[in-house]
Parts: sequence; structure tokens; C-alpha cells
Amino acid sequence: MGRVRARQRLHRKEAADARRRRADSEGDYGLMSAASMQRDYEDSIKARWHGGPTVLAFLFAPPDSDAIRRLDARGDYFDLRTGDTWDLFFPGYYRSAEGRGFESQTHAHPVGGNFADDWYFNASDFNEMREHVERCSERRWEYSGETDLVLVNGWLAEGGEPTIDWTSTISGQITDQAAGAKTLTVAGVIERITRDLESATEDVSYGVGEVTDGPHSPEGHASRDFVVNALAGIAAALGARVLGA
Repeated sequence: MGRVRARQRLHRKEAADARRRRADSEGDYGLMSAASMQRDYEDSIKARWHGGPTVLAFLFAPPDSDAIRRLDARGDYFDLRTGDTWDLFFPGYYRSAEGRGFESQTHAHPVGGNFADDWYFNASDFNEMREHVERCSERRWEYSGETDLVLVNGWLAEGGEPTIDWTSTISGQITDQAAGAKTLTVAGVIERITRDLESATEDVSYGVGEVTDGPHSPEGHASRDFVVNALAGIAAALGARVLGA
């Protein structure tokens, strides 16, 4: 939730800054350069932000999986590609500057030698997050034992806390040769979800239906428009309650 709140704060600040810049420039109808026109256009979009949808994406991947090897080899690009658009969380993994000797005392294991050189895996943390997501989603997802992608819709409110709709949970196994699963690699997942969010396609599976398609609960077939509207209503109601309405 800390990362989700940070993204919410970023959107709030960008919207407030854009509104201030537009107010300061109001009435200035002089000639504008192409760069100024582009900045004004971008500000006009950011200034209209009053809350919006987001996706929580979890990749439950064991340390010996293809996904973690690709993360180690291509993590720099993955980080750039997701950028400020969305985050892919790796439960059980964390970064540390303390060194391998120190981290081994906490029963954590080093992950890689390139991008993930300072990443560590803690099985207890992985298991705790598995239990949390399974419980919150009311078993709409249960860990397969291999490499599972879990997607959950959320709403970043303009005021108040972010809202998470666990009933929207969809999931599936990504490609892993050892496990015999062949859908999309972690690289394919990142590319598909990023393109879907950048283009506002509003695909219910965020472009990764090859992974998440399969038996779903009725809620899983609801369109993202419906889910987003429902979450916006919840966020508005919570905001009104905070304000005493």
C-alpha cells in the first residue's frame, strides 16, 4: 500500500501543480512556442485529475523461475517500461544495501548478479503475502506453486485512501519451461500491460488474457468501466464521510 499511496500523492501533486500553472498563465494569449503549447496541453490533462483507476499487479515467482532470471537480465528495461504508469510487485523479494553476510542472518537468499544483484528473497515474507492475497481475494486466486500473475483493480482517490476491489482479482500462470507453462513471459506481461494502460484500451484482462483467461467468477467478467465507476462511487462516499457529509 505504501507504493500505491506514493503513486496517489504523485498524481495529486501533478494535478495541483498543473492547475496552478494554468491559473498563473490565464489571460496570456501571446504567441506560444511548440514546446509551450505541448506543456499547456499536458497541463490541461493533468489538471482534470480528480482520482482515477490503477492496477495492483503481483508476480508470485520462486527464485529458480524463468521470471526471476529474466528480471535479473532485463530489470533496467522493465523498470523504465513500467515507469510512472504502474508497478509490478514481487512478493517475498526486497532490495538491501546491507550485504549478503548480514541478510543471510535473516534467512534471506541473494537473487541475482546483474539488475537483481542487491535483491534478496525471504520465503517467510513470500508465504505471508501469499496468505494475505488469497484471503483478501476470498480465494479467487490460490497459489499454483509455480509462477503466478495476480491482477487487482484499484482506485486512486483525490482525497482519502486508495480503494482496492479484491472481487476483481484475476490470475494465471506465466511462461515457465520447468513448470511446463506456456502463456506469456514476464517480459511479455510487462509490455502488454504497459501498452494497455498507455492506450487506455480498457481490456478487462489488461492485455494479458493469454495468462488470465479461464474460469472466472461472475465478477471477473465485469468490464473495467463498471468496476472503475463502482470504485469511484465508493471513493466519493468515503470522502464525504471524512468531510462529515
